[in-house]
Amino acid sequence: MLLDIALARPLGLVGTCLGVGAFLISLPFSALSGTIKQSSKRLVVYPAKFTFTRGLGDFPGYMEPYEIVEE
Repeated sequence: MLLDIALARPLGLVGTCLGVGAFLISLPFSALSGTIKQSSKRLVVYPAKFTFTRGLGDFPGYMEPYEIVEE
C-alpha cells in the first residue's frame, strides 16, 4: 500500500495528464478516422480509472482493460 501511495498513484496521475494531452493533440486525426471513443478510452479513461477508482494497494492485471459500461 505504501508503494501505491508513494509511487503508483503519482505516476498514474502523471500518466492521466499526459494521456489527456496526447488525446487533445490526436483529436483531429481521431475525428477524421472515427476513432475518438477508442482513443479516449486508451489515453484518458484507463489511466484515470487506474489512478482514482481502484482500491488502495489493489493492482489488477495492468494489461487487462477495465470493464467500461457502454452507454
